Amino acid sequence: MWLEGGLALVLLVGVPEVGKREQREAFEALATQARDREPEKRRSAVRALAEFGGKDAWALVFGALGDPESKVGDAAQEALGKLADPRLALELFGTLGLGSKDERVALRVAEALGALQVPLEGEKLARELAARDGERVRALLGSIERLAREHRITGNAERVVDAVERLERSGSDPWVSATALCALGELAPELAYRRATDALRDSSPLRRCAAGHVLARLKSPDALSSCLLLARDREPMVRLRGIESLDVLGTRASMLAIIARMGEEPRLRLRWRAVDLLQRTSGLKHRLDPRPWQLWADGLPEGGVLRRSALAATDARAEPAQATRASGFAGLQLVSDRVTFLFDFSGSMWMPMADGRVPKDVVTEKLKLALEALPETTAFNLIPYTNVPIPWSPSLRPARRKDIAEALEWFSRCREKGRGNFYDAARLAWLDPDVDTIVVLTDGAPTGGLHSDMDLIVPRLVELSRIRPVIVDSILVDTPPGAVRRWRELSERTGGRLIEVDLARP
Repeated sequence: MWLEGGLALVLLVGVPEVGKREQREAFEALATQARDREPEKRRSAVRALAEFGGKDAWALVFGALGDPESKVGDAAQEALGKLADPRLALELFGTLGLGSKDERVALRVAEALGALQVPLEGEKLARELAARDGERVRALLGSIERLAREHRITGNAERVVDAVERLERSGSDPWVSATALCALGELAPELAYRRATDALRDSSPLRRCAAGHVLARLKSPDALSSCLLLARDREPMVRLRGIESLDVLGTRASMLAIIARMGEEPRLRLRWRAVDLLQRTSGLKHRLDPRPWQLWADGLPEGGVLRRSALAATDARAEPAQATRASGFAGLQLVSDRVTFLFDFSGSMWMPMADGRVPKDVVTEKLKLALEALPETTAFNLIPYTNVPIPWSPSLRPARRKDIAEALEWFSRCREKGRGNFYDAARLAWLDPDVDTIVVLTDGAPTGGLHSDMDLIVPRLVELSRIRPVIVDSILVDTPPGAVRRWRELSERTGGRLIEVDLARP
């Protein structure tokens, strides 16, 4: 059979002696390819080694987790999902995995444990939660949540519950505490319900968001009143979580609550998010006027959960972009007044088009039109990214004429080139507590940072959005269909929109 990289191999696992030599030669060829100078060949070898199986093959896959090329490390991380040998899985708790001195390896393994096809011991997982690295602990909590959902934690599961609850009660890191609360929702629903109810009035908006996520998933008798409380919160990010949690409940009462919130909500993007959720549930195409939505909801049956697949007779998301004014960027109408723009400054941004223009200069012109159309009530930021994010400002700034002029001059002079590390740029934008929308312009092919594979990036950012809701709008330039699908998933799962554009056309 032909494996990736053009290497023809016959894998003769479990055949008589006559096939052992061919099997060994096949493995040695893959081992050689795994050390090739070309990252693409190393990636292909890693994927083939996971299919090959066996202790020696998996040792090479584990070693590739620390490859300096993100595409190779990502391939190794995804390959762990095929690991079905419990004895080899134990190696991931040692120096080859969570105990590695390479922070990237430890973080990759923490993220990947939840995808393993073998059960994991609760006591081992609990011990790892004592680590001080907040990012790795958050990733491990996400894996524990997935393992609990699929009933793949064995042994003393109570040790895991105790360790997760300690982190949830700790106030030292709100991100860890909020992530732990989400994990408790799968590990111990009754305990999670009590802790989430307490967290509804916590001082940390991240914990209040996590509470909304947990209570909506548990669908407790008082979930409606809890989500309503969050939908009226002082913090916009919590109100957004409250609106989305009301949608998860999917009842006539929760739809009426979303409609009422839409009529009162001061933030533009949150109103449009309410419209989006109502459109997807109903199949109708009403917009910001609450009155037709009220008529629709009045006709819904009392009690029970709405059967959305039956109601959504049309695809409201296929309609032209929602907007309330003429402002827009590169064909995408802007429906946020707290927005960060991300720009992929990798190689494609600098390759001349057929007419001789450089895409970066075209984007500068389109950005000028977009920013100058913004009202001063809008706040914005610009983050081009190459190997690292390059923010114009540490946080959002008001769209005053002088700020817009400064931003445009800065963007025009910015000529950085390099790989496109979208993952770190997105996470940087996510950290600004005022941002509700990220608009990213990209060719669709991340190439740097810890993760460049959208199959890994999308779940990580969607998981992040449960605790810190942010909507991602995507503008794709010359993007292959397979990549478009992944970007569409990111936008849809965060509540955003996607368009494809040709910068060479007016």
